[in-house]
Amino acid sequence: MHYTRLGRTGLQVSAMGFGGGGIGGVWGATTDEECARAVRRALELGVTFFDVAPSYGNGKAEENLGRALRGRRGDVLVATKVRLRHQDLGDVAGAVRASVEQSLRLLQTDAVDLLQLHNRVRNARLEADNSLTPEDVLGPGGVLEAFQALQQEGKTRFLGFTGYGHIEALRQVAESSGFDTVQIHYNPIHQNALGTLPFVDTEWPQPMGILPLAQALDLGVIGIRPLAAGALSDAVDRAYSPDSELAGDVRKAQRLRLLVRGPVRTLQQAAMLFVRMQTYIHTQVPGFKNAAEVEEAVAVLDMPPYEPEELQVLEALYRRGFT
Repeated sequence: MHYTRLGRTGLQVSAMGFGGGGIGGVWGATTDEECARAVRRALELGVTFFDVAPSYGNGKAEENLGRALRGRRGDVLVATKVRLRHQDLGDVAGAVRASVEQSLRLLQTDAVDLLQLHNRVRNARLEADNSLTPEDVLGPGGVLEAFQALQQEGKTRFLGFTGYGHIEALRQVAESSGFDTVQIHYNPIHQNALGTLPFVDTEWPQPMGILPLAQALDLGVIGIRPLAAGALSDAVDRAYSPDSELAGDVRKAQRLRLLVRGPVRTLQQAAMLFVRMQTYIHTQVPGFKNAAEVEEAVAVLDMPPYEPEELQVLEALYRRGFT
């Protein structure tokens, strides 16, 4: 296993983390027993960073992780999240506390290492996804104040947010100095985070340039959805509509099979190797649901990087929208 410093937190995290969507049943069928085996295998391979959320299976991911980590909690770093509804804004502190207390019960721990805001942050609230504004996050009685109260009580060590929304709004949150980490969506078919390539998916919620901003502020960066919700894999593990966003990503992903060569045996390994090469992403968190997926991912860490010529081909495909 390789380990990196998670930005200004100073925490040493495994370069391959463990995303909780899989053990929450989000990414295809699994069982509680298989989820436990996945966590145990991750521990054996040196994975130390586990990222879950209440929304992953309505608490199932937290429950499965808490059960699997019995007796090993001190060996790992655990992150979870809070997602607020607009109706919670009348009592943000109460809603945040209730969410965290439930998470701690399911995780069978007294505290987490990282507590993250799961809402998107936009210039104005959007009812469809319960997005928040910078004022909702940073203002009096807002999210940051509620998070810091729990931090002072020892229920979390560090604070983070999710880098979805509008870059102007996210910049205010990032520059507030109240948050230590950011989750960034980055993979071969979604590269808006870099801010150096033109938009391909103009409706995609990841704003342009969030990664350079995080780097300038020394935020810890957690790479999410490295497999593009399963599009960057040899076979999507669940049914999906042919006119869905996922279907569009699957079509783009098929153009990337040129990256499956040498030690890279699968499209999912190709995607994770690509993310691994972005040195300012400190850890990535694929959503594992079984031990085989963990083993496949960890093997990527010892693979040689892609050659510049291969990356040039990928960049040309990206600029053309994978047409």
